[in-house]
Amino acid sequence: MKVLGIDTSTKTTAVGLIEDNETLAEYNLTGLIRHSESVTDMIDEIFKKFDFDINDIDLIAVGVGPGSFTGLRIGITIAKVLAFTLKKDIIGVSSLVANAMKDRGTVATIVDAKRKNLYVSIVKNEGEIEVLMEDKIMPVEVFKETLKDYKDVILTGIDAQDFADEFESTNLSLNRKISGASIAKLGLMEYKRRGGDDEFSIVPNYLKLSQAEKQYEDKHKRS
Repeated sequence: MKVLGIDTSTKTTAVGLIEDNETLAEYNLTGLIRHSESVTDMIDEIFKKFDFDINDIDLIAVGVGPGSFTGLRIGITIAKVLAFTLKKDIIGVSSLVANAMKDRGTVATIVDAKRKNLYVSIVKNEGEIEVLMEDKIMPVEVFKETLKDYKDVILTGIDAQDFADEFESTNLSLNRKISGASIAKLGLMEYKRRGGDDEFSIVPNYLKLSQAEKQYEDKHKRS
């Protein structure tokens, strides 16, 4: 299967193309860019390099976050429009889990959620992805305690380096940014497991702090 992967959950705009589990192309841009102006141009540029076109893909995978509110809406909308126009299957996947797929072992993905909070997930990647902790938002200090339950953790995510000193006994990944190919590969794995999604059911994963975590945050603001 040919799968197109799209992610706009962070300041990296990522587009990738795979066939089965082989990466055919990746196009990633990081910085102060406008996702809406970048994604379609990146997709067009990728398909200029092949002897087939976008009509020949079988599946569109899109990262649903968590992450940037505006970025997520743009990426998901573009993926939905493509799926509807091309009459292709679509699937939404965790951007955090996909980000962890480039490393082997126990991998924690973190993205800055501002105000001393992080978007986080933990997976075990040994060829097959096992989600050890589902996507969450939590204060940095709480996640620091959470990581004590795991050994030999690899830390990844676009903001991992900024927080690496906060977490003891972790190793910093060399491939920290999200990639479109990883979104596509996770999409293919999920598609084989559960099939595609109804395009109208795919929405951004906007996480919120639990009441206990809000109380923790408020307490530490006052201290």
